[in-house]
Amino acid sequence: MRPLDPQDRDAPVSAMRDAQAFWDHLGATRAEEYAQDDILPISAVPVAPALPPDTAADSLQGRALADVPRGSLEDTLQALDQPAPALSAADMPETSKMAMAAALEEPVTPAPMDGPAPTQTPLTAARPRKPAAPTRRSRFAGGRIGYRMQRIWLTPAYRLLIKYGLPVLALGAALGFHLSDEANRTALAEKADTVYSAVVDRPEFMVTELQWPEVTPELDAALRDRLELDLPQSSFRLDLDALRQEVEALDWVRSADLRLLSDGVLGLSITERVPAILWRSEKGLQLLDTEGVRVAHVTRRDIRPELPLIAGTGANEHIREAFDLLDAASPLGDRVLGLLRVGERRWDVVLDRDQRIRLPEKGALPALERAMALHQAQDLLARDLVVADLRNPARPVLQISAGAMESLRDIRSQSPEFSQ
Repeated sequence: MRPLDPQDRDAPVSAMRDAQAFWDHLGATRAEEYAQDDILPISAVPVAPALPPDTAADSLQGRALADVPRGSLEDTLQALDQPAPALSAADMPETSKMAMAAALEEPVTPAPMDGPAPTQTPLTAARPRKPAAPTRRSRFAGGRIGYRMQRIWLTPAYRLLIKYGLPVLALGAALGFHLSDEANRTALAEKADTVYSAVVDRPEFMVTELQWPEVTPELDAALRDRLELDLPQSSFRLDLDALRQEVEALDWVRSADLRLLSDGVLGLSITERVPAILWRSEKGLQLLDTEGVRVAHVTRRDIRPELPLIAGTGANEHIREAFDLLDAASPLGDRVLGLLRVGERRWDVVLDRDQRIRLPEKGALPALERAMALHQAQDLLARDLVVADLRNPARPVLQISAGAMESLRDIRSQSPEFSQ
């Protein structure tokens, strides 16, 4: 050890010793703190004795480190449970003696040193010990089952099931057991019906009258026959959608709307279908609108003489084409009696004087327009003509009457050109 300088008399103890003494003092202090915190007992942490710096590599410290067993964790813990071998005072250096004495709170007499003795601070003051921390065994005193229960309680799903699921299941089971009796179910249904009737049958919810605007007499009579409501009646007990569909099922009605008005009035607004054409079928005469939807049945043609007439199976499915053909034949005026659907494929234009214009299956409108142009140029349909067959646009055929044919033969027989 180096001699003490006069200027180092007031230095701390760690500064008056060599580096090995400092680390010995620090290790003893840490061991004391660990013992107070109940981390490891002092006896379970053997402190290797410090050796002078000039000791060889095969000294006591080297041999002690070499003899430490390298086993598993259980072997290490069992080794810590065994009491540490005590070191004799002869095998410990002076610095280790002072460190161990400071850890055990025992005064030690330092060895004599050359020169004046330095001023040392006694290491007798010790901090108060903290209470021992609970061990793992005391923390989970319930054993494995208690530990599992605590883990289950910390799981959110199990906690919700216990706090809310079990009460709901218990309540549902009790309610199901109560409703298993038919008398209880009947009493509950009667009670619910009584409460519902007391609410919905109040005077402010009652409907006392059904009103609709002025319509045709036929539709008015159909509405009175169809809408047989038992009034007054609560508006909550009326199925307005079913009533609307029942009104729209009438042939005269395109659309209908029902609204609850003030003073207990149920208002009905109706959009009527307008008859646009007469269709003669196997079922008789029917009025159709522009969409081909049936409006009503009629018994005679003269009931609606202003409407055009179509006939034939499937004619009601081609109303738009029929209106286009009637517009193209408008130059003929009242001579047009109607349109005939032939074979559900094509149209014939029926004129007075038993005349017909046979139109092709495709391109019927251009063929009729050419026939109208020819009639305006040469009065084709004003002649003694029976059929104008335009089914083949490249080769039209004209069929004249029997009287016209005889007149044509006479003209041919009298004419020298035909005789030659």
